[in-house]
Amino acid sequence: MRHKRDKIIALPFAGGNRYCFDSIKKYVPQNLDWITLELPGRGNRFKESLLENINDIVDDLLNQITPLIQGCNYIIYGHSLGALLGYELTKRVIEKELKPPIHLFFTGRGAPGFEQFEDKKSVLPKDLFWKEVNEIGGLTKDILDCEELLELYYPIVKSDFRAIEDYEFHLTEKPFSIPIHICMGKEEIGEEKNKTSLTSMKAWKNETTSSCTFELLEGDHFFIFKNSEAMARKICQVAVR
Repeated sequence: MRHKRDKIIALPFAGGNRYCFDSIKKYVPQNLDWITLELPGRGNRFKESLLENINDIVDDLLNQITPLIQGCNYIIYGHSLGALLGYELTKRVIEKELKPPIHLFFTGRGAPGFEQFEDKKSVLPKDLFWKEVNEIGGLTKDILDCEELLELYYPIVKSDFRAIEDYEFHLTEKPFSIPIHICMGKEEIGEEKNKTSLTSMKAWKNETTSSCTFELLEGDHFFIFKNSEAMARKICQVAVR
């Protein structure tokens, strides 16, 4: 018998912490628990060592999620890096025969295995690194406009980018049987450098035997914050059976 409220387990984007989705979370109704997991080296875990490998990060997330998902339904939501982590975390949950999410909701990233990083940003000098990150819309404006925050976030964001750029995609033995919803900003879709192609976005359908839906909203990579209330509503709709 379920005795806990259903949950939205949220996974942060590069440089994000447990508060990074608060502008969306505030619109979530009280019958749902929104929990943003926090990675080492930031927020309340600032004193812990940063992780630069997707597998190590997913191990950490699995330890966090295991006690949270007992006795309730839950979905996994992830933006950008969080989408990749959500995909790999779901694989790990299934491997460990834990209760799987009832739905996956990912924003700001094409399907795993499509992104190739010939020019790695994580090896660039600091000024060039921030220039490249700014060009892809990889940080929110409040951070990019503040020198102190840039200094604070530099090692964190750099380690997150290294994890993304060194990621090796491995096909699952069989696709998930979990519905997936993909939402992207219209301005981040395209064939140019630092854009996500429609082919890459739609390849998410290869990762599930269940439904896979796609939606484009106005805005760039961080369109989710320009549509906070709408995003909360869309995410909550799939969190409730």
